[in-house]
Amino acid sequence: MATSKVGVNVDEFSEDPTTLSGIVDILKAENKQFWIDRASQQILLTMYRFNFRPSFMPNKYQLPLTQPNHWKFEFHGKPTRDRSIDGHDLVYINYTWSTYLLSDFESPGISEPMLENIGGKWIEPIVLPCDPYHLLQRTGYACMDEGDFPIPSVHPERTEWFYDDTCDIEEPHVASPNQGCLQCHCSQTVNISCVDALKENIGSVNVSFIFTRLPWNQTQANRIRKLSDPQSTTHPEDADQNLLTSGLAAKLIEYKYFSSNSCEIHEPCIGGTGWRRLLLFDSSDENIGGTSLTIGQIYTLTDNATQEPAEVTNHGLYQYDTCHHHYHFKYYGTFTYDNEQFQNSKRGFCIMSTGRQANAEWSPLWSSFYNCIYQGNSPGWTDTYQAGIPCQWIDITDYNTTNSSTTAFLKANMNPDNMLCEGQLVLDADSNFIWEQTNFTAIDGQTVYKPECVTGTNPSTLANNIDEVQITLPTDGHGYVTEPCFPYGQHIGSEKNCGFMMKSPMEKCQPGEITKLTCLLETNLNCSAVLTPQVVRICESSQVLNTGLACDYNTALNNMVVNSSSTSVITFMCPSFRDSQELGGLYSIYVASIMDQLDDQQTTVVCEQMQ
Repeated sequence: MATSKVGVNVDEFSEDPTTLSGIVDILKAENKQFWIDRASQQILLTMYRFNFRPSFMPNKYQLPLTQPNHWKFEFHGKPTRDRSIDGHDLVYINYTWSTYLLSDFESPGISEPMLENIGGKWIEPIVLPCDPYHLLQRTGYACMDEGDFPIPSVHPERTEWFYDDTCDIEEPHVASPNQGCLQCHCSQTVNISCVDALKENIGSVNVSFIFTRLPWNQTQANRIRKLSDPQSTTHPEDADQNLLTSGLAAKLIEYKYFSSNSCEIHEPCIGGTGWRRLLLFDSSDENIGGTSLTIGQIYTLTDNATQEPAEVTNHGLYQYDTCHHHYHFKYYGTFTYDNEQFQNSKRGFCIMSTGRQANAEWSPLWSSFYNCIYQGNSPGWTDTYQAGIPCQWIDITDYNTTNSSTTAFLKANMNPDNMLCEGQLVLDADSNFIWEQTNFTAIDGQTVYKPECVTGTNPSTLANNIDEVQITLPTDGHGYVTEPCFPYGQHIGSEKNCGFMMKSPMEKCQPGEITKLTCLLETNLNCSAVLTPQVVRICESSQVLNTGLACDYNTALNNMVVNSSSTSVITFMCPSFRDSQELGGLYSIYVASIMDQLDDQQTTVVCEQMQ
């Protein structure tokens, strides 16, 4: 359990007292579900710490988060507004969070020695943002731990996968062909610690998570197990990776620019250089068998952090990628959208236990697969590749959505070549792998071998590797930032990446020159109607794609809140030359209400370029 404060930072509106007062009134009147959604996002930010705990605490193992359907929130008092949290203007509420971890008898003591005996207690402190949303927008990479991930993998809508309050100021990462990044900050140099960044930009809360070993209670265990996914395993002697469609459904559509030397060109996982439209999604596979899916040791780390190949890579099953600086498993899975023309494969750079999906006795609390050196997946745990990881997408640039949206199936096929042992490994007398030849050839021309395996006899063992979800691609110029905000009402101010409308797709300016727009509010109602403040976001546009690029806050040319008090001036640098086809000089305008609760569907923004 843990006691914390969660709130909404309203610093942005300090110079607009009328708007600020209206926002505060709305927040103070919000219902319990609003605060549950916000507190849930704050708790999710502990995921990296607890699910990858061995990286933080040597000789200890995971104390994994349960799934949200196991969480309970109790709120204390009513929402309060003051500046008591690091001097920031926050509307916040106090709450207590609790959950139950159900496991085998030995797991608690393995994960944390203080929990070996009944009544044992362990307290683990962590610093969290009081306002858990818009973390990347407000603190940059200060709290993002990129170690072991391909660069760049951080996405503003997936910060829970990287949040690390222990990140501090570091020397800039220097890329090397044979070395991955083993520090917090890999893609950007950061000159402030995570804790200081929270204090300066959001407001921080010090939270103590208290773990207590409880005596066995069969009635309580039955209650917990009913919420587990799944409650039990039907084949306890086998490993069995099950594709979870919830990951595929968590899609994000965005535009990204790729130069000719991009790693994604060499993979290849995009159809060409320049601006590409991408369908991003999560990919999650849960081991619903009773034994571990074991891949083995991929490499060893030398004293200078060089990755030396080990048994698995020496048999060609994993192959080193000199662009991304880590080993790839080429045979993990394939994705298609609508037809074979729009497809991609899953880059299995690090198959490991990233989270515990099950919450039952058959699934251990701890997993030995917690980094990229020794890979596999424990029973009841998931291996998730979240949206944002390079190539965790399908390139949909050539899909025609000029005049209308289109809906089709996103299909996934995991382990299509049976290169992972879903069943039981066949070992020699010394418990070592027995390697068998395949028809595949490695990058260096050598034959690829895989461990000998007796595939599970359960009918679902391979059948559950294939599934699909229906996905709608919106018209050109739209992406995840033009989707409705979810959860409703949680994203507030100019930093939001949802709820936008494309106002103007193609406007001209002088490449590389400062451009100024005057923007004011108008309404479709009578002249006495109240005008609600709007966010104006300026994005780059593409000559080749002939549309605006639906940018997020961090890649926008500028963002501003326009209120009703006066005409606002937005200044930005006109896009410069990128390549022979993208000459620059084009921008687009997107607008959104400052919060869902103030969206009257009537107020609009009119912007004109100053000469």
